[in-house]
Amino acid sequence: MSGTIYHNARVYTVNEDQPWAEAIHVRDGKILAIGSSEALLNAGGAAQTVDLAGRMVMPGIHDAHTHLIWAAQRQLEQSCQLDDPQTLDELAAQLRAYWQKRSAQGRGGWLFGSVYNPLVLTAEVLTRQWLDEVIPGVPIVIHDFSYHNVMANSLAMAAAGIDRDTPSTPRGTVVKDPVSGEPTGLLREQAWAPLYMVAPAATAEENALALLKAASICNEYGITSAQEASANRPFLAAAKHLDDSGSLHLNLTCHIPWGSLFLAQCERDEQERVIAERASYAGKRVDVDAIKVALDGTSMAPTFSHVPLDPQTDVPITYNLLLDSDELSAKIEEWTAQGMIVKSHCTGFGSVRIGLDNYERAGSVERRPGQMHDIAHAHYVSEADRGRFAQLGVIAEMSPAIWHIPEYQQALGKAYDFRTLHECGATMTVGSDWLLPPTPNLFPALAGMLEHGDESVPLSVGVRMLTLNGAVAVGRDAQRGSLEVGKDATFIVLDRNIFESSPQQIAGTQVLTTVLQGQHVFERAQA
Repeated sequence: MSGTIYHNARVYTVNEDQPWAEAIHVRDGKILAIGSSEALLNAGGAAQTVDLAGRMVMPGIHDAHTHLIWAAQRQLEQSCQLDDPQTLDELAAQLRAYWQKRSAQGRGGWLFGSVYNPLVLTAEVLTRQWLDEVIPGVPIVIHDFSYHNVMANSLAMAAAGIDRDTPSTPRGTVVKDPVSGEPTGLLREQAWAPLYMVAPAATAEENALALLKAASICNEYGITSAQEASANRPFLAAAKHLDDSGSLHLNLTCHIPWGSLFLAQCERDEQERVIAERASYAGKRVDVDAIKVALDGTSMAPTFSHVPLDPQTDVPITYNLLLDSDELSAKIEEWTAQGMIVKSHCTGFGSVRIGLDNYERAGSVERRPGQMHDIAHAHYVSEADRGRFAQLGVIAEMSPAIWHIPEYQQALGKAYDFRTLHECGATMTVGSDWLLPPTPNLFPALAGMLEHGDESVPLSVGVRMLTLNGAVAVGRDAQRGSLEVGKDATFIVLDRNIFESSPQQIAGTQVLTTVLQGQHVFERAQA
C-alpha cells in the first residue's frame, strides 16, 4: 500500500462506533484505514509514516457562519481595523494612522473602519460633526460592534444622497437630530446600504486576495469548511477564481443574499439574477445552492432591532421585521424545490418563531436528503419553539464566538440555550460570525460552551457541533465531519488533548497542522 500513515496519535474521530483511534492511513485524499498504530503500520507496506508523538487529532472544524472577504479586508488593510478605541482621541489616532499609511501607498477613496463600541462611544459622544473634522475631505464610514449600524460623515452621506429629506423605513433608520432635523450620521440596518452602493468597490483582484487570506487564516485555526453568510456576486466570482486555480484551501457553502441590500449590495432584480446564475460559480470546493435572508437586526445593546415576542400574548412584535413573512414563505418553497438550503438570520425570540413558521409552511415541498434549512444565530429561543428544530429538521446555528468576549457579553447578555436545545433533539452548529471577532478562532467559543451555567454541554457535544453537525447542515456528512474509512482525510493536529484540559486550557488551544483532503494546508512554525 502507498499513501501516508499518521500514527502514535490520540485520534478523536467523532464516530460513535469508533470514538478513538491511534492512527490514520491516508491515500488519494481519503481515509483508507483507521485504528491502532500497530495494525496500520504492519499493513501499510510502502506507505510513508508520520509520527505524531502522542498529539491529539480531530476532524477539521466547520465554521457555520462567517464573512470571509469582509473580515480579511481588515487584515489586509483594505479597510481600517480599529483596536477597541475607548475615547475619541484614540479613535482619531487610529483612523489617522490608517489613512496616512493608505495615502502613502497611493490609495485614496473612502475610509471604512470597524468596529467601535457604541456603549462607550455613544451617539452623544461620536457625532457626524466630529467625524467631519477627523480627516477633512475624506468620506468616512465606521461600523459599531454589531455591524448592523454605522456612523458616517457628511461627505459619505452626501455621496449616497442621504439628507434631512431621506425617510426612515421599517428596514432602516436614518437617525435625525430632534431639533434641526438633520441626520446625525448614525444609520441603522438597511439605511446604510446606499453608502456601499456608491463607494468605490473592491476590485476582483482585491476580493480574490482577501478570500485567499481569509482561507489561510481559517486553516491556521483548524477550519476546513465554512458557510459564507454574505456570498454576493463579487464573493462568488472570487471563490470561483481561486477554486479554478486550485488555490482555495477551504470547502465553502455560499449563502447568496436575498432581500438584504447591505449583504447583497445590489437591488432585488440583481439578487434574483445571481441566484439564477449560481451554477456558473460552483466548483470542486464551492457549493452554491444556499440562500441567506435576514428577518431582523440585532438583539445587542444599545440598538435592539430584533423581533421580540409580546410577553402578554406570546405573539411576535413585528415592527423590526425586515422581510414580508408571506412572501418569504413562498420563496422558501421555491428554493426548497430547487434543492437549496436557507439560512435565516434571527436574533430575537419573535424572529426565531417567524423563521420556524416559514420553514413549516414550506414543509409541503419535499426536501432532498441532507437538505436542511437553518436559523442563524439562535440567540434567544422561546420554550415553545425549542422542540420545533428537531420536529421540522431545522438546524440551530449558534454564533457563540462573540458572547465570551467581554464587550459583546455586556451588550448581548445571557444567550444560547445549548443544553436545552440539545436535550430537545436540535442539531446545533457553531459559527464564528467572523467580522465581529478579530479572528475566526472557535476554541474559545468551545470552552465557553462548557462554562455556560445551566446551559453548558459536555465537551463531546461541543466538538460534534464544530465538526460533524456542520457537515450534516450542508449535506456533506458522507464526505466529512468525522474520521471514518472512505471519508475525506480532513483533520487537524492540536498542541494539547482537549479531553484532558480545563476550559481555560481549551480556549488557548493551538492548531499545529491542518490537513484538507490529504493536503497539508497549514503547518505551525516550530519555536
